[in-house]
Amino acid sequence: MLRIYRFTSSDTLVETVVLTVQVADSGSGVVELGGTPLVVPVFYGLSNSIDGSVLNIRSSADLVCTVRLMSDTSTPALGQLVRKEDSTQRKGRETASLCQGNQPCLHDTKEVGFLKTSCQDFLSSGLKYQHLSPPSPEIDYIPIRVELREKGSRALLEAESLWLPVLIHGAMQNQPPQAVFMASFILEVDQFILTPLTTASLDAKDPETPQERLVFNITTPPAEGYVTHLDDHTKPVTSFTWLDLHEMKVAYQPPNSSQSQRRNHEVEFHVIDGSYITSPPFMVHISIRVAETNAPRVSWNMGLDLLEGQSRPVTWDELQIVDNDNINAVYLVAVDGPLHGRLSVRGEVKGH
Repeated sequence: MLRIYRFTSSDTLVETVVLTVQVADSGSGVVELGGTPLVVPVFYGLSNSIDGSVLNIRSSADLVCTVRLMSDTSTPALGQLVRKEDSTQRKGRETASLCQGNQPCLHDTKEVGFLKTSCQDFLSSGLKYQHLSPPSPEIDYIPIRVELREKGSRALLEAESLWLPVLIHGAMQNQPPQAVFMASFILEVDQFILTPLTTASLDAKDPETPQERLVFNITTPPAEGYVTHLDDHTKPVTSFTWLDLHEMKVAYQPPNSSQSQRRNHEVEFHVIDGSYITSPPFMVHISIRVAETNAPRVSWNMGLDLLEGQSRPVTWDELQIVDNDNINAVYLVAVDGPLHGRLSVRGEVKGH
């Protein structure tokens, strides 16, 4: 989703555009999965080695082929990439081919936290995956990037990223996230008042994915008003993270129309975990109370968008006031000016 601004000398035009992205197979075939999967036979165990039967890397003698371990991801999440240690480095250490009891295996291996090596070395150095975190889902991933460069200039000719799947025998199938039923799934809102959503009203959890990595997707928005992020409360959002919810950065903006009785709306959500498994849909019920006051109130406050050095009038589109008795008798008084720039009323400056 893109937000496009057009600034003129007297106005700001904003348009939201949904940009469709299609992910297609490039057909380059730099790297592809082989016929043998990477398998961990038992919890805490080691997989078979990563070799030419697990991965097929296409290169040629006149190119430099390099494999990098992508360390800026949260995978592997359940284990680590390891390689065999030299016999002189493991002097005095115990070894075991299988895991004894519910504890990590004592393998003669060393963790590989950073890796940049030739494609040939990557497939011949005996790299393996070690499982560390039972109980766990049945699959984990090792993210790698394969690059082909010219020998002389080292110019990048082609690159492809791949998440190498690791199958864990005896593990559970990944479970979808679920709503946390300690939450009420009810949000009480005062008329016109921007009201934060909290984990007391909406919450979810997942057996495998940490809560801060869960994503909430709005599948059915409210009939009136909208859900927004407080980084820009003037625009609706269609998704947000659990961390946004926990930090009270997600809110519901009620409609700017007056009402004589309580109104109720529903918002449908589903939650997406780190493996892109979605939860069953669930509802949050929003109840908008009638304001019990005759004082004038701000019903709409959208702010102004402008470039540095420009000026804009504050119009009914940006700021709206309602009053139960007599709107024509309501006066707005500027009590202070902005921190950056100045506010003028009928040509008179009200602050700096």
